[in-house]
Amino acid sequence: MGDENQSIVDKLLQRMDSGPGFAGLGASVQTISKLSDEDDGGTREMTATILQDAALTSKLLRLANSSARAGRNVSTIDQAIIILGINTVKSVALSLALLDTLSNKPQSKQLHAEIVAAYFCGTLAHEITRCNAPRYNAQEAQVCGLMQNLGRMMAIYYLYEDLERCHAQQVEKNIDEDEAVVQIFGIGFDGVGVGIAEHWNLPDVIQQSLATQVGKAQPRAAANAMGWHQLCSLFARRITDALFRQPESSEKMSINQIITFFKPALLLKEDEVREWIDKALENTGELLSGIAFPCDVEQARTLLRKSSERVTSMLSAQDSLVRSSPDADGKMPLEIIQQALRQLHDEFDFSRTLLCLPNGTTSLVAVAGVGNNASQIVTKFRCQGNKPDIFRLIMNKKVDLYVADVNSPSYAQYIPDWYGEVIGARSFLLMSLVQDGQFLGMLYGDFPDTRADTPTHLARVQVRDLRNQLIRTLHANARR
Repeated sequence: MGDENQSIVDKLLQRMDSGPGFAGLGASVQTISKLSDEDDGGTREMTATILQDAALTSKLLRLANSSARAGRNVSTIDQAIIILGINTVKSVALSLALLDTLSNKPQSKQLHAEIVAAYFCGTLAHEITRCNAPRYNAQEAQVCGLMQNLGRMMAIYYLYEDLERCHAQQVEKNIDEDEAVVQIFGIGFDGVGVGIAEHWNLPDVIQQSLATQVGKAQPRAAANAMGWHQLCSLFARRITDALFRQPESSEKMSINQIITFFKPALLLKEDEVREWIDKALENTGELLSGIAFPCDVEQARTLLRKSSERVTSMLSAQDSLVRSSPDADGKMPLEIIQQALRQLHDEFDFSRTLLCLPNGTTSLVAVAGVGNNASQIVTKFRCQGNKPDIFRLIMNKKVDLYVADVNSPSYAQYIPDWYGEVIGARSFLLMSLVQDGQFLGMLYGDFPDTRADTPTHLARVQVRDLRNQLIRTLHANARR
């Protein structure tokens, strides 16, 4: 690593070494405290429970490999239990019971979602190895999978203020989270994970799995266990990213491409992989439900996708918002719109947020959006024709409206026929953008479920400022 890259890793390691550690799945800690090694069954149960917790797995492997008896060969929890002893394992587990403390931190929801993704990744790697490479250790594959987002989790916990700078960069430049992290840190989450693994002196198989990179050519079949775990964990990580970080609209295509790329190396069959993915998602959901974890699979996918998404735009190169001159701060109108849209989306915690503009005197169309399936919805959000709809009624009245339930008799007759199929949200907020009596556009933000209470965010200063910023930008372009 270069000096700049090493500096962020050094900063993280210093905080980790001086801090109390971070929480994993607290309920699994309670389970471990009740287990004993009276028979092989108890040890097997303990091993299974530990593997459900990425944080605890990481901590135990670190301790086992630092032991004088380990010799840097400990890569499974079975080995760690033998080396450390049951009592030490239980003490370590109890020392990680910090979930309540974690829940009071601003990044708790994000970290909970990352733990869900980590468990899924490990479960998928285990299943692939068990089915397609039984000669290799499936538990070792699960550990490698669990550790794949180690750098990301540790950065969220210990470098949250730095990540906030990354998120500001993400909004400012309309780039995804990974790009912003590299620009601010000088290194990606993968590099951070490798630095931590080296610092902890984890087994080579785990270090290599975190550092694995492949080119554009399809990788060849693995010749040994090390090669298998590298490719298997990288495949599981990419599938996890497709499910948890990429837009839902591109999920199916991305998974197909990943399977095709790794097919010869891991002996994959598409139908089988789909079954393994579904099984891993189901197992992950059952685990989370069983321990009353504060984040389920769908919540994790929604949150992590939101962190990584970009604002999509349907504006052509000829549109005035694209061609207009920059403002006093050097920002193009489209950049201002993208930034404001992203910030409003985060402020209200909408499922998706769209900017709609009048098209002539009787039509309304979406031109930009962020959130769940925004890239598809922007192309289909079209209000036109003779039949009145709620969006054009609000456009004509130039007011705001919150619809708590689209199925309520008051509104159902004015919801367009295409809305349920294209969007299907149960509650939404409409904010008219008006200057000197002129309707300039409309902000649309929705929630997937019914929410009875009108969002209170409208009265916040930040929302008013962002709204006025949009109005000024649209008004300036309307005059051109």
